[in-house]
Amino acid sequence: MPSAKLPQGISQRSLCTPVNFDPGRNENAMTSPISRHAPLAAIAIRQVEKSTGASRNAFEQAAALQELGYRVVILAERGKAELAQRAGATFVKLPRWPFKGKFRRFWFNRRVQAWCKRHCPDLLVSHGDTVSSDIVYMHNCVHLASQRIHGKPLPNGHEVAAIHDRVLMQGGFKRVAVNSQMMADDFIKRYAISADKIEISYPGYDPQQFNPDMARRDRQATRKEFGADDETFLIGLITSGNFKKRNLDGFLEIAAHLNRLLPQRCRFLVVGKDDTTPYRKQAESLGIDHLITWRSTVPNVERLYGALDVFVLPAHIEEFGRVALEAMACATPSVVSAWVGASELIRDSHPDLVLDTDAQDWAERIAQLLESPEREMLGQQLAELAKDYSHERQYEKLKTSFSSLTND
Repeated sequence: MPSAKLPQGISQRSLCTPVNFDPGRNENAMTSPISRHAPLAAIAIRQVEKSTGASRNAFEQAAALQELGYRVVILAERGKAELAQRAGATFVKLPRWPFKGKFRRFWFNRRVQAWCKRHCPDLLVSHGDTVSSDIVYMHNCVHLASQRIHGKPLPNGHEVAAIHDRVLMQGGFKRVAVNSQMMADDFIKRYAISADKIEISYPGYDPQQFNPDMARRDRQATRKEFGADDETFLIGLITSGNFKKRNLDGFLEIAAHLNRLLPQRCRFLVVGKDDTTPYRKQAESLGIDHLITWRSTVPNVERLYGALDVFVLPAHIEEFGRVALEAMACATPSVVSAWVGASELIRDSHPDLVLDTDAQDWAERIAQLLESPEREMLGQQLAELAKDYSHERQYEKLKTSFSSLTND
């Protein structure tokens, strides 16, 4: 039965009967001191852990909202309450559906809506798994990714696609925030979302960790560890994992072409947490296995960026690609796929660093860059450009975004 149409000027939220949210009376909540008279903001995200980009975004949002005078609650099925507290937020653990399948995401949405009906937050921030009448932050575009990576659409009933379709097609939000123009274009076309409802919010980086000075400490020793000396070039693909998405097989093809263009003058570094077995076999068949160093995810990754002569990210798709921004911040010349969201930061100023061609063209462009006397200057230009996207600057933009949202 369709719901009754509400009178003009009356929202569904205004009809709820708020229950004063008192985390001290909620055994599933852990909190930091907040004024009970301040407006209430809820951030809905299925899990909050320090290691994920989405979690870091949620903590930054919590801190920004608190600065704007909100009490902030993070609604999640899994997470570490102490991390939420550091951001000034209350952590509320929602019951989790115990079985796999798309229903578990719809279940999370139901739990969030039930909590909101009871506590009536003034602002609901969704991270893609929850319908919101305020703002939805999307971190990936799963339909486009499937086409780019696998060359085919997702199967019907795909768990993530199903909830994203529900959230984005309902259209009741004031705004959708995405990581890149590439994502915006896909959502406008796929879901018929008005362009004026989409906000591009590029992820930031930590300038205290990622800068030329930090990156180049012990540079020679680090390069030696990977078999590179003063006469040898070091080219790397550094990522968190998911080698299929990041097109590691394409990187190896590029490496093989580079070895033919610059015989025995290149060494290659691959960093990421994924199964390397098929890629090691590919490298062996290409005759370059002895030129490659393989590493899982490592601490102090900035020193790896600093050791490289060129960073390469030929990903099939990357909704943003924070690693590219980090590499640039470390003054490392970077060549990236046109399907990497971070390419939008350099597409106008350095179009020759953004490619959408075959492995031979990639290798020729990288070889030109390696032998260019202006390579060092290019790295410094990229580091300067990256400063516009530091955590601090993106954080100020985030606060401005939330302020404008409440004034809409």
